[in-house]
Amino acid sequence: MVKKGSLKSLHIGIDARLAYRRGVGTYTANLILSLSKIDRKNRYTLFNAPDSLQKQVKNPRFHWAPVLFPNAAYYEQVLLPAVARSHGVDFLHYTDNSATALDPIPFVVTLHDTMHTRPLSQVRPKPSFRHRLVYAYKKWAIVRSVPRAKAVLTVSEFSRGEILKTMGLEETKVFVTPEGVDRRFFPPMPRKTSKLFKILAHGAADERKNISNVLKAAKLLMDQGKKFQLVIVGMDAEELKCTGYLEEEMDLEIGNRVEWAGNVPFEMLPQVYSESDLFLYPSRLEGFGLPVLEAFASGVPVVASNVSSLPEVAGDAALLVDPENPEAIAKAVKQMMDKPALRKRYVQRGLKRAKLFTWEKTARKTLEVYERMRGWV
Repeated sequence: MVKKGSLKSLHIGIDARLAYRRGVGTYTANLILSLSKIDRKNRYTLFNAPDSLQKQVKNPRFHWAPVLFPNAAYYEQVLLPAVARSHGVDFLHYTDNSATALDPIPFVVTLHDTMHTRPLSQVRPKPSFRHRLVYAYKKWAIVRSVPRAKAVLTVSEFSRGEILKTMGLEETKVFVTPEGVDRRFFPPMPRKTSKLFKILAHGAADERKNISNVLKAAKLLMDQGKKFQLVIVGMDAEELKCTGYLEEEMDLEIGNRVEWAGNVPFEMLPQVYSESDLFLYPSRLEGFGLPVLEAFASGVPVVASNVSSLPEVAGDAALLVDPENPEAIAKAVKQMMDKPALRKRYVQRGLKRAKLFTWEKTARKTLEVYERMRGWV
């Protein structure tokens, strides 16, 4: 272990198995990439990083360790800390909300939000047995592991406040390391002129994504004679079956205006944004809200909700609305559709706002927490 005051390099282990998978994976991958560019002093062992991430890291102080495991719970609780110890790491960084509640290895954990405090009924209307199992495990693991962490990282001041309020942690233990956006990966691109206004929305079976009110807003716009296509990404066919969205679409009679585009590979996201005239994100609850930054960087105007972390992330660069009010959502979208000058103004604000959030900043703030670990391990 590294003694307090020592100038010796730290040996840091990071759980990288979820890199590039959804929002947590975007955070994990970009944190690792940025650390590899700015940290030439410490050593890193990355556990279960995908090949696509390994190929991008050029830092010789970064090493890779594949770990086969029968299930995620056993991996997180028992196997990963044991393997990390065998590699001689000083501490582990768990990046997906929960960590080991059983092993004494020192660790930091990124707790992105307090979603685990919600009843399952608010998460999925039709949970499968697997969903129930995963939800129960995460709730068990977060409550028991997070208080054991040497430090807790989170991604917004909103999330920090919720964590302190619900988990009873000391204020000095919780650090905000805001997420970022790679503006080179999400460059603004020219759009083809179309008679059909294309609205992009990110969905999930999770009720917090508010797809029901998005569909109701679409119905209101259709009844007003607006011509548009609503493209909803983020759910494959199996996940869509766990919701009532298709039934709602049928009841609202808006099937010809809605396209369920499924899960879009990360490398295809820039193209998806480039084909959109508006990004609609009236989420009820977000720890951060990465897609808002992606839309900003891509030069797409944004309508988002005025609750949770989204005002903190969006600032004045998005048109903010009450997520529980379909009429307000429809009104904001209609404003954007009808007023090209308004869209242009929000595009410019978004491009400017995106420059404030970089993964290098995320990595530097994270590295500050790592350096504090010298006195704690």
